[in-house]
Amino acid sequence: MTTLVSVRYPLTADSYRTIQRGRELTDDGGSLIVLHISLLQNGERATRSELGEIGAHYIVRQGYVLEEAIIDEAARQNADRVLVGKTKRGRFRRWAGQLLGLYPDLEAALTEHLGTRLEIVA
Repeated sequence: MTTLVSVRYPLTADSYRTIQRGRELTDDGGSLIVLHISLLQNGERATRSELGEIGAHYIVRQGYVLEEAIIDEAARQNADRVLVGKTKRGRFRRWAGQLLGLYPDLEAALTEHLGTRLEIVA
């Protein structure tokens, strides 16, 4: 079974929890892939070496839309399951951002378009 774990850089405590959940799910010999999307509009760049040594395959991609990049990579890797961390944005900021189209609902977009199981790690 292939598990794709999407994380942000720099890695946070939430990122490590998401990776740990992926490791738990692949303990039986499954494949763990850690994916980081460098968002071009943020000017962020990360390398595999900056993500640390976790005992997984690493993929660093550039993109503009996080949801599309995760969906594309899940399809490319033929992932059986995708893990993402729970968004930790304040209720008002989340509501205002969605109203203005600034922060799309990642979970809803992935659930609608992802052809595999999605798990949100809190």
